[in-house]
Amino acid sequence: MIEKCTFDLQAPRIKERTKLILVKTESETREHVVLKLLAYLIFYDPRLRVEAAVPLHYQPDLVIEKEHGGMEMWIDCGYIAVKKAETVPKKLKNTRVVFMKKTLREMEQFRRALSEETLKCQNLQFLAFDPGFVEGIAGSVQRTNEVTLYPVMEGVIAVAINDQIFESHLHWNPAPA
Repeated sequence: MIEKCTFDLQAPRIKERTKLILVKTESETREHVVLKLLAYLIFYDPRLRVEAAVPLHYQPDLVIEKEHGGMEMWIDCGYIAVKKAETVPKKLKNTRVVFMKKTLREMEQFRRALSEETLKCQNLQFLAFDPGFVEGIAGSVQRTNEVTLYPVMEGVIAVAINDQIFESHLHWNPAPA
């Protein structure tokens, strides 16, 4: 079922209240939509775009394009084909590439599927959350949502959505510089 969700966002990096509309297609899960929401909150930049078309065979979930061509950041969430994961960081050597997974376990399984050559790419990072965090938020999503991202302590965030609060460690690999 197709679902359109509106999110009224607040986060430390967002200077004024921002609205984000995400559409869950028939082939997507709510968890995938939540991962895109989390990516938007964590990596917020006024240039960050969701589901934007880029001039490549593969397409990102979120992207920041450079003013004069190329990409500054590429973010993919949830299920990511191994072939795509092997190709993107090598092809976009000057682009920060982030693959987001629901849990540390999923991230570790995914990393094991990738070649050593890909894992050595200096522009590649992985980010995952504690078990149940993404699913909890997904269960709270409604058609219209009030969402606030709070930094709790170094490496820990809380997300308040529609009067419910969910907390998770940020599991980075490698850790951000």
